[in-house]
Amino acid sequence: MRGTILGVHDGRGVLLAVDDRRLDFPLSEWRSTGTPVAGQVVDFMEEGGQARGVFAVPGGAASVSQSHSSSFVLSAVALGCLALGFIIPLVPTIAAFVLGVIGANQARAQGDETALTMARVAWIGALVLLVIGALAILAVIAFVGTIGLASMFQLGPGDF
Repeated sequence: MRGTILGVHDGRGVLLAVDDRRLDFPLSEWRSTGTPVAGQVVDFMEEGGQARGVFAVPGGAASVSQSHSSSFVLSAVALGCLALGFIIPLVPTIAAFVLGVIGANQARAQGDETALTMARVAWIGALVLLVIGALAILAVIAFVGTIGLASMFQLGPGDF
């Protein structure tokens, strides 16, 4: 039978058969490369109200080999923002953090492990960059404050 994948969640997929019935299938029944994604056209056999032996139809809609998932694209943009954060400190780093968190949530929902890894690298890297930047700013403030304190008491090298 033919059908279209509606979604994948918690190790199970749901597809809509051509006769408008919804059928579940465990991901262990996925027989094609990659992971199943929503909108993908599949071929399967029905046994006991469940889909078995689920194969992606070559050339079907939303084929993983033909296009990347939205979470993959979002994660790639987040990584680009993270890289830009090394040149322009603040705004791209914040963007990398936000896009990384959103991309990780989408990748988890879509079951895209590559996008999930990329998104995690982006938001964790952005967080590290933001913490390092905040510490650098605090160090400069502390240094300037120490100079001001020394000049206020007019301390010199022989005063110690």
